[in-house]
Amino acid sequence: MGEEGELYIELYRLRERLREENAYKNGRLPEICSDEALYEISRTVPTKIEDFGAIVGLGPGFLRNHGPAFLEVTKDHSRSRSNGSSIDRRSADTLRELEKKLINISRGNRLLFQPRIMRKNTFDMMSVEGFDREGLIFGRKRPMELCDASKGKEEGRMFTHLSGIMREVNRDQREKGQYDLYVAYPFVEGRMAEGDFDIRAPLALFPVKLEKDSQRIYVTRDDSRDALYNGTLVLAYIKFGGSNRPLPNCILEEYGEVTFWSDMLEFYAEQGISVSGEEGEPVPFVNYTQDTFPKHNAGELRTVQCMVLGKYPTYSSSIQRDIDGLISKKEINGILSDLIADLDDTDFFSETPEPLSQEEIRDRGMSASEGELVYINSLNSAQENVITAINKGDKLVVQGPPGTGKSQVITGLITSAIDGGKTVLMVSEKKTALDVVYSRLGNLSRYALLIDDVANKDLFYDQLERMFATAGVSGPISDLTPLSVGIDNDVTVLDRIAEGMYAPGPFGIEPYRLYSMDRRVDLSDKTNFDAYKAVKDSVPPALIRLDYTSVCNLHERYSDRGLITNLAGYRELASEVPWMQMMRADLTDYNIGQMKADLLDLEDQMVSWNSKGFLSRLFTKGKVQREATAMLNRYFENYGQRLVDTVLEDPRSVFEGLDRYDDFASKATVYRRLTKEEKLYGEGLVDLNRRMPGDYSETNRLIRDHIISERLREFDSAHRSLVQQIRDFDSVIADMDTKICRKREMTRDRVENILRENLRYITESKRKGDIIRIVESKRRWSLNKFINRYGFELFKGVKIWLLTPEVVSEILPLEMGLFDLLIFDEASQMYVEKGVPSIYRAKKVVVAGDHKQLRPSSLGSGRIEYDEDGAEEELMLPAALEEESLLDLARARYDSILLNFHYRSRYEELIAFSNYAFYKGRLYVSPNTVRPERPPIEVVRTDGLWENKSNRAEAEEVVSIIRRFFEDRRGGETIGIITFNISQRDLINDVLDEECAKDPDLARMVNEESNRYENGEDIGLFIKNIESVQGDERDVIVFSLGYAKNSDGRLMQRFGWLNNRGGENRLNVAISRARRKIFIVTSFDPEELRVEESKNEGPRILKKYLQYAKAVSDGDKGLEQSILESFGGRMPGGAEASAGEDPTAERVYNILTERGYTVERDVGIGGYRIDLAVVHEGRYVLGIECDGRLYRMSSNSRERDYHRQKYLESRGWRIHRVWTPWLWRNEEEEMGRITEAIEKAIYLGKPK
Repeated sequence: MGEEGELYIELYRLRERLREENAYKNGRLPEICSDEALYEISRTVPTKIEDFGAIVGLGPGFLRNHGPAFLEVTKDHSRSRSNGSSIDRRSADTLRELEKKLINISRGNRLLFQPRIMRKNTFDMMSVEGFDREGLIFGRKRPMELCDASKGKEEGRMFTHLSGIMREVNRDQREKGQYDLYVAYPFVEGRMAEGDFDIRAPLALFPVKLEKDSQRIYVTRDDSRDALYNGTLVLAYIKFGGSNRPLPNCILEEYGEVTFWSDMLEFYAEQGISVSGEEGEPVPFVNYTQDTFPKHNAGELRTVQCMVLGKYPTYSSSIQRDIDGLISKKEINGILSDLIADLDDTDFFSETPEPLSQEEIRDRGMSASEGELVYINSLNSAQENVITAINKGDKLVVQGPPGTGKSQVITGLITSAIDGGKTVLMVSEKKTALDVVYSRLGNLSRYALLIDDVANKDLFYDQLERMFATAGVSGPISDLTPLSVGIDNDVTVLDRIAEGMYAPGPFGIEPYRLYSMDRRVDLSDKTNFDAYKAVKDSVPPALIRLDYTSVCNLHERYSDRGLITNLAGYRELASEVPWMQMMRADLTDYNIGQMKADLLDLEDQMVSWNSKGFLSRLFTKGKVQREATAMLNRYFENYGQRLVDTVLEDPRSVFEGLDRYDDFASKATVYRRLTKEEKLYGEGLVDLNRRMPGDYSETNRLIRDHIISERLREFDSAHRSLVQQIRDFDSVIADMDTKICRKREMTRDRVENILRENLRYITESKRKGDIIRIVESKRRWSLNKFINRYGFELFKGVKIWLLTPEVVSEILPLEMGLFDLLIFDEASQMYVEKGVPSIYRAKKVVVAGDHKQLRPSSLGSGRIEYDEDGAEEELMLPAALEEESLLDLARARYDSILLNFHYRSRYEELIAFSNYAFYKGRLYVSPNTVRPERPPIEVVRTDGLWENKSNRAEAEEVVSIIRRFFEDRRGGETIGIITFNISQRDLINDVLDEECAKDPDLARMVNEESNRYENGEDIGLFIKNIESVQGDERDVIVFSLGYAKNSDGRLMQRFGWLNNRGGENRLNVAISRARRKIFIVTSFDPEELRVEESKNEGPRILKKYLQYAKAVSDGDKGLEQSILESFGGRMPGGAEASAGEDPTAERVYNILTERGYTVERDVGIGGYRIDLAVVHEGRYVLGIECDGRLYRMSSNSRERDYHRQKYLESRGWRIHRVWTPWLWRNEEEEMGRITEAIEKAIYLGKPK
């Protein structure tokens, strides 16, 4: 019985009990609710009283009289499904500590204390002559001109100032999805009643947009977002006052010019904030310093009629409110409890634990089986294992190095969950990450809600409208089982090949290796047959039954020429004086002398005895034999009558034979130490050498090869069906591929039907009329209000939610287990506390990211709003700003799986450094299929000067590269610019703006490129500093290092962020963004960097990268490879032998080169190499992979036989596999197949 059935029974019992308790006086029982309604309750599991009102058959009476009793049951069930429990004191204390990190009550927070106008993020509206305050805030929505640069210098300065603000808010919108531009009016000045804290903060924020043309900038009220009271100010008063009351709703639902002022003061008064002041005319914003700010009495607050346009982020308080609420609820789910346990004991920079190995994945039952997989995009083996692992567990970390298909696996996770009837929440602070997954979902995105800006109501309701438009009749749900069974059957065939041919067999060696060791001999040839028979007759059958290791040991043992000579001498002596083998082994020279004397005596006795008559001999024969026997007993053991007869008949021959005893004894000592098998082998070797005289080493080889050949013939004869399966390999793979493609198509239809069917929870709800009316209304509710009212239908009807952590806390109810699966992306840049509320709302969690990339810091989107204008150069910031991330914590608590197939870079030079320097060579990187006309990495040297924390010459060169890019680009290539500091970023923006002002065509192209999207994904031109580029990728990436010699000729080496522990991760992010090309614009030579004394690895890795880039740019392959090898590391899947060490690869190479083909060995600079590649007209037309190395690399059939080949084909390779058994069986035929594949590849032209 499933969970749904168990809940139904519990609800049924409750209903019957209530019926008994509420029986009428006449004994009749009330209905309470119908069976149908009871079933709907068990299926939908309401968690609020109002939720019951959405179920057909339940009216106000049920909600009022019985709702609480039923709700208690459904909530207990929901808590149980979420593995919920009471929160312990340690977990509560940890949550309180995390909550504190969210509270930014400091003078650095503009929403609490804004002493002056900051050029990059605020602008005094009173500096605009004749500005219409009421018209903007309360009037009709229309653009208002703020400045016209053509009217003079002052207007030009305003244009530059406002352009900078536009640049900042647009960048935030592009990166985080948040458009935080507001007009702040009015302000409050004073001092808090509690604490030593000055206040100068906005009281209300009115959303606006800025637009510009070449000369003018306009401001427009943005009605798609809500006007807000200052929730951060309210939170500060709550915290300073020591209260734990919840934050109020700070949205201005309705406001007008007449009542706004009184409503505003009343709102703050209700929050305990008494503000004095009358409404009046706006006044200019006065800039203060800490010393000049007016002194106020504690608790004194007065309004100031300032109006400031600026960037005011407003979300942090919602996450804090959630954690506060979580503590108040006194309950926690298992996945969150496991995560935050012993938080203080975690080393966030530790490299351990490592991701699970292939063996650990297999042993834990995480290896993929087709029946457990559903997918709408192509997956590789690592991605399949991720889906299988989370299906079988409830928490997992996905380590996704650059370009390894993290968005693909997230799409797969979502698809798999939806197919299983689950609801999925994906969370990322990076808008790009949400956009990419939304795009990867394809048509399924029509059923997903993507919300990255809670203030943008239009976006939310427009998505709902489009969703409702698709909610027609759903089709049948396809059965994927037959295809899955067929694919698993194909994999079984591949497993049989691997187990039968490439796993050690009874002989103790992988059978395929026997094929590569044996040169098949034509026994129809008489010479060959005679030689074979001679060897066969000389090798004892017992040797054929030995295992391979024993045979090799015997072969090695008899590589000692002395041993062979000794054995041959022993055999010869044993043949000539066979009785000597029966002599005692402990005889001394004295014993031999005594034996000789005894034999002479015996000889004399025999002469005397022979001279006697018949009767005398007859009666004395026994005595003579007794004396002979007594003598033999003294010197021999285990002898027989034959030796007695020999001694009696010819004692002289025995006497003379004893002269060879010393030689025999020394040889016998060695012989007796030999094992039974060593004696058999040696005797066979001596015997064969006698039959076929020659060098003993050749005879030794013949015996070893014969044993191997006999075992191979036995195997080949007994496994003809296995060898035939190998011949059918290509057709098995083709069948598997056809089924996987078909299953992918069917899954997309199947999942779309499931999503469409779920929409009926909304479109057929009792409250659908109310929902549709609000969605279509011009005055739309805030998201929070709408979801709070109709969340029951939304969470049942919409199964895919893509949100930022702030939006999660802003709009979703704080309900344990609200989502079946939670997926974090870019978790390396998310603070732990920002993820906590989302984890509480989930039953399972996947944390995806890369701990070798950026951690969260106060420079990026972090705990505090970092003021770039008012601080020192960011390179001087302390290491403390590098903080722990959700990913760091999760990988210390949860199992992790590494995504190891790299897809992004077309040329392996672009990712090889990252692979070796940061990932120990564990990524599968496809070798290049073509040789680029110019190096994939080009270093451009300028004579720049370091002035004002920037480099003008480099900025101008970057703009020149952008211009050439537009002139020369092919196929819609994309471009991005990365700088190593903020000042250089801003300078490049300024220089580009200057050039655009002079060149309208360039301005048009830059504008079009900057606003370029593809399937909803931002692919436009960006200019970013290194802190904000994670998650982006472009065809062409341009680096401007910026740093150069100053006017004194000193090279400034103040790479502060790089000097920190883990600072090199920023470099890894930067160098792994390019798909096709990297330009490095620099003003110094790598050798000028002095990094030997650096405390951490960052500066040394930077120098190595610049050396590597120069080597690639200069075409110095040797230096390039040596730099990579200097990092050590290992090949993906284990150590790989060179193709030159593989006998099959060596044989194929020799034959092809003899036939005139140009063939290269071990193609690739990374670990994922191709054994042989055929070159034609300067390009690789065919990759040849030999079976041996493939099966040594991986024991997983899906990965080795299917995914590896599909991966290489997706990167442009044509692959042909060579099978050692078939090369052995018919070399000419197999080489004919290879030749045919080469000619076909040449005919078809460039690789796919």
